[in-house]
Amino acid sequence: MTEEQTTTETKRGRVRRLLIEPLTEHGFRKPGNVKTGAHDGFLVKLADALTYMSDHQLETLRDMLRYRGEGKSRDAWPSMATIAAMAETVAPRPLEEHPTILSWFGSARGPKALEEGVLVAEFAFLERRKRPPLNDGDRRAIRDRADEWARQRELMLDRGRRGMSRDGDAQWLRWYDGMERRAMSLLPEGTA
Repeated sequence: MTEEQTTTETKRGRVRRLLIEPLTEHGFRKPGNVKTGAHDGFLVKLADALTYMSDHQLETLRDMLRYRGEGKSRDAWPSMATIAAMAETVAPRPLEEHPTILSWFGSARGPKALEEGVLVAEFAFLERRKRPPLNDGDRRAIRDRADEWARQRELMLDRGRRGMSRDGDAQWLRWYDGMERRAMSLLPEGTA
């Protein structure tokens, strides 16, 4: 091995070093009802799921998890759902890194949302809920939000053209344009 190969740490290795190993040393163990192979797989999935976090965020999460052991002795690894919820509290995962969201916008749904004029509202829904819209109520809420934001955007642009902008107009327009850029970047190549 070269010196570079021995000093370069993988993203998964960094999560292991900053979160998994310290918690294991702290006393976290495999839950009693889980087979060793399944637990090893859980730790790999956990490391992969948290690679987006910074060192400081992983250390914060580690400190929060220390007292969240499960089982009778409160020393078994918490479930993925518990860890993921705490990780979202420490550092919400960027929407652009969610495989489900990427496939949602990368499929036919992304261009369809653009065509329907709901792209930004749907992106905001996905960012907040971390899931696609599942029912008519979700889709209606997205449509209503898209209509509201379209009116708001047009009003602010009109005030700007007339030199009558209000406090917050420019900031809101920058936020909206940024959300639109982020959503557009997830669409399939060639979508305009």
